[in-house]
Amino acid sequence: MLVWCHPAIAAQKDLDFNRDIRPILSDHCYACHGPDENKRKAGLRLDRREDAFKTLKSGNRAIVPGDLKNSTLVQRLTSRDPDELMPPPEEGK
Repeated sequence: MLVWCHPAIAAQKDLDFNRDIRPILSDHCYACHGPDENKRKAGLRLDRREDAFKTLKSGNRAIVPGDLKNSTLVQRLTSRDPDELMPPPEEGK
């Protein structure tokens, strides 16, 4: 999933969001951050690219194109803190 955010990789012409990224997000993220507004958590919607890039109510941005350090999603995916890690360890994903 990190390839979507990394500028060098994302710039490759053979990377396709629908083919390469969406299936990963669907399998691991959409249950809590997908199209179902009633199940969505933290106001984060990852099934639409424009929503994944917008500023959240917290003031954070899940994905800041070309800026892994300030992309909250990347921080959560790579965290060693089980309270911060996404998807949560108890989800078994």
